[in-house]
Amino acid sequence: MRLFLVGLTLGLSALLASAQQPARIGPDGKPLLNRPIIEECKKRVSHMVWNGHNYFLSWREPWHKFEDWDWFNGRNFCRDRCMDLVSFDTPGEYQLFAGIMRQDNVSSIYTSGRKCNFKGKGCDAAHLQPINVNGWFWAGANNKRILPTNEPSSESFWSQRGESGKPQPDNYEGVLEGPISTEFDIGITIEGLQEYHDEACLAVLNNKYGDDIAWHDVACHFRSVIVCEDSDQLIELVKSQDNEDVHDTVKSSDKGISDPDSVLAAENQRVVAPPPAPQDFRGSPNQIQQVPMS
Repeated sequence: MRLFLVGLTLGLSALLASAQQPARIGPDGKPLLNRPIIEECKKRVSHMVWNGHNYFLSWREPWHKFEDWDWFNGRNFCRDRCMDLVSFDTPGEYQLFAGIMRQDNVSSIYTSGRKCNFKGKGCDAAHLQPINVNGWFWAGANNKRILPTNEPSSESFWSQRGESGKPQPDNYEGVLEGPISTEFDIGITIEGLQEYHDEACLAVLNNKYGDDIAWHDVACHFRSVIVCEDSDQLIELVKSQDNEDVHDTVKSSDKGISDPDSVLAAENQRVVAPPPAPQDFRGSPNQIQQVPMS
């Protein structure tokens, strides 16, 4: 009995240690992004190193194997560790993780991809309109713009069908739920839709709609496992403000991927043709400019 109680206590301690922390709330009622925690940065777990970056794959770590996150809390989990949600700002990086998802039979992963739908932060700028075409960016890669979604590109991998049967991104849930009436104009996107249901986050889904592995816009409350990637910006922040160099202070997981290049090579051999061009168009792209986000 004593051994059982000791085991139960240790198990509960591990669960409490791995439990997700609620997001801090700012004075405007919005959740706040976390600042890196130096101790967590120093002991962050790496399942893979590729192109100089460490990556954390939540489903490969025992304490997080069956845990999933919404977009914001997933991002904060990464940021605590001087990382951010993965940004597929190069085709090779996406193809590598498509191969990993295929190999590990992962149904979905969150990325740092985000639609600029916030009020009062410049998302209504003319060069970002229409927002579902020109308003996408990689929040974890210094807000680097994602190319217009209504043009086929070798750098974008949007699915050709989602819940509505239309090419992604289609903001299916946001349009379905429609506008909301509120006295204080809180929780509403620049398009007047409900912020909670607006499909403003980018996840990669594994053949959910018979569309192989591809990008989808999802509501940010969607739950998924995550991939964290070293954030050069946060590592530099810790170095400059706290005089701590945490670039190489990582713990290599024994459940990691030792040869990611072989996974990428296998995925590239499997791909025989780029995805077909979208059949419907959601507007005309404007000139690519930097997203005015903090």
